[in-house]
Amino acid sequence: MIPMSSEETTTVRIRRPDSERLHALAQQRHTSVVEVVHNAIDALERQDFVRGLASDYERLRSDPKRWEHYVREREEWDSFA
Repeated sequence: MIPMSSEETTTVRIRRPDSERLHALAQQRHTSVVEVVHNAIDALERQDFVRGLASDYERLRSDPKRWEHYVREREEWDSFA
């Protein structure tokens, strides 16, 4: 774990049950509460990215002409692999 100075940190208030859950998760994972929070933030960002990507593909699929163009382009790129 990277040490942090007080200038690099802040306090976040959360409900006591959530704090207890964070501590339990940290214990189960043999890590710190801060690391659990970092991992949770990373997971939420990845989840948002994947949802956005799925939404983009859905919009693309809704336009048959654009979808066909995408599929042909993807197949062309796949031929280089």
